[in-house]
Amino acid sequence: MPQQQPVRSHTGTIAVVTTERGLPTALKIDKSELGRPPQELAGEILALCRLSALRAQVAYRRELEAKGFSATVIRELGLPTDQDLADAEAELYPEDDDDEPPATWMRSV
Repeated sequence: MPQQQPVRSHTGTIAVVTTERGLPTALKIDKSELGRPPQELAGEILALCRLSALRAQVAYRRELEAKGFSATVIRELGLPTDQDLADAEAELYPEDDDDEPPATWMRSV
C-alpha cells in the first residue's frame, strides 16, 4: 500500500497519518493549538485519525476492485465506500455556504 498523505485540520494546524485501523504513526501540532482545552484538542485529533483510517480503507477497497475482487468479497470485508468517505469529510470539513448571509452582522468587540 502506498504511503498515506497526512490528514489536516480545517485550519491546517494539526496533521495526522495513521494506519488503516486509525492508529497514529505521525502527528504534527502547531504551537497555536496548545492553548486549546485538552478535550477539544484530543477530540479533533481523534476525528482526524478516524478520517485518515477511512481514507486508507477506501484506498484499499479501490485497490481490491482494480485487482478484480468481486463486490461480494469486498462487502464481506466491511470496507467503507466512497460515499462513506465523502460523508465523513463533509462532517469534518463543513462547507461554508457563501450564498447565504450570516444570521447577524453583529460581532463581539
